[in-house]
Amino acid sequence: MKRRDFLELAGGASAALLASGFGRGAAAEPVKLKLASSSSSVGMITQVVAREGLAAKHDLALDVSVVNPDAAVKMVLLGQVDAGLFPVMTAADVNLKGQDIVLFGPLLYMHSYVLVWADSSYQTLADLKGKKISSMDNVSGVYRGMQVLASWQGLDYEQDFQLVTAPPPAIIAFLERKQVDAVVLHEPLVSILLAEGKFRVIMSMNDEWRKKKNQDWLFLCVGAHKSWIDKNRAVAQRLAATLLEASRRIRAEPTLITAEAEFLALKTPEQIALAQQRMPAIFPAEWNKDVIASVVGSMEEAARMKQIEAMPSGEIVVDLA
Repeated sequence: MKRRDFLELAGGASAALLASGFGRGAAAEPVKLKLASSSSSVGMITQVVAREGLAAKHDLALDVSVVNPDAAVKMVLLGQVDAGLFPVMTAADVNLKGQDIVLFGPLLYMHSYVLVWADSSYQTLADLKGKKISSMDNVSGVYRGMQVLASWQGLDYEQDFQLVTAPPPAIIAFLERKQVDAVVLHEPLVSILLAEGKFRVIMSMNDEWRKKKNQDWLFLCVGAHKSWIDKNRAVAQRLAATLLEASRRIRAEPTLITAEAEFLALKTPEQIALAQQRMPAIFPAEWNKDVIASVVGSMEEAARMKQIEAMPSGEIVVDLA
């Protein structure tokens, strides 16, 4: 959905809501916000916000920029948007460097997997020791996550494997040409590849985290500068509620995956069916003290492994409700 269509839908839904006498204030105009989102899975949330008219329900009008994840993070840091997607580890890192980024709602659980050719002999990560693995670069949450998971298995991700870092299209090309032995990729790319019947998953990053932590691995949140949140606390709370409601709807109504198949680049019935089966679980349904504790815990794990210099001081993960 184009941004113009998004705003028209949000505005139209808001007008209908206010005309009917419902909402927080019959005379109030929706608060306009700039939000940085992305294509693929996280963008699914903002797509559903538009499709279901959820911004208007919370008295908001969202101007959504759909860019690549790195660009979205930069837009938040530079103040080009009010809020946007922000990886947990990146939030910890930038806070240590003096940026006052605060995470105030959930977006995605870890949804990356290690894939190999279906006819290969590899069954575990340990089986790939000394082999070529392609994944996103070392500033990505996935790369850092693989460092943690490898460490838990007595392995060193950077020393025990031949790593080939690249953007997702190149990673897929390396796998299909058998130039690497395995890849680490995220949804919906995983569903797209699995639908071909030539590849299989040997490790789910979230499942490995759950084995040790007994909880899902929340690695992507919505974040903003503390200064903006301090001045707009009620608005930020409504934004968090809007995004969480969209996430809950995806979990409860997997057919929304089908409705957004074009946005997710799902082209065949097999791809759509697999994505509809696999993807809803990656969208969080709660934001409470237990979830916040798990986010803080992942930062502490990163500090323990020296992925970040130390655990940031101050409250950088909050519940505004």
